[in-house]
Amino acid sequence: MDWLIFILSVIEAIAWPVAFVAAVVFLRQEWVDVIGRIQSTKHKEIQTEFGHRLQEASKKAKSSLPDSVDLASKGLAHRLELAGYSPRGAILESWIDVEASLEELGARYEIPRDELKHPDIHMMELRLGEDNALGKGAFSLLQSLCEMRNEAFYLTNKVIESDAAKEYVSLANRMATLLKEA
Repeated sequence: MDWLIFILSVIEAIAWPVAFVAAVVFLRQEWVDVIGRIQSTKHKEIQTEFGHRLQEASKKAKSSLPDSVDLASKGLAHRLELAGYSPRGAILESWIDVEASLEELGARYEIPRDELKHPDIHMMELRLGEDNALGKGAFSLLQSLCEMRNEAFYLTNKVIESDAAKEYVSLANRMATLLKEA
């Protein structure tokens, strides 16, 4: 075997691995963007689908939440604007309003504050009884909003679209309004 054949066989052996590594290195940011746009992720036993779950929550909201959105309520316009450049931050801020409304609801119905700090929606539904002013669909929607907030908080590598964040902000504002009126 002469030197030319040896060099040719070495080049043939490493050509595809080098091309693959080069593609990954040069297209690193594009890969991150593509992976971030995936609507569904799975880690161990937990599978999340933020966009799909938000659509389901919007459908639930039609029957259980008030239609009116008060743009002046506690900076809703600011959070909608925030959703344009920081969707995750807008979602987290909106959930804070829902938590504050839950605390007010708990105070009215004499639910201990520590039970509301980490809300178990099903236990709250049982505690308020069947005659509560929230309605049946509100608790499942509240649970969905809580789960989507957790996804936004814990899955930091997942890209959340600003339109999805604006929809979440609107739903959370309507939920907070319902909780305050109950």
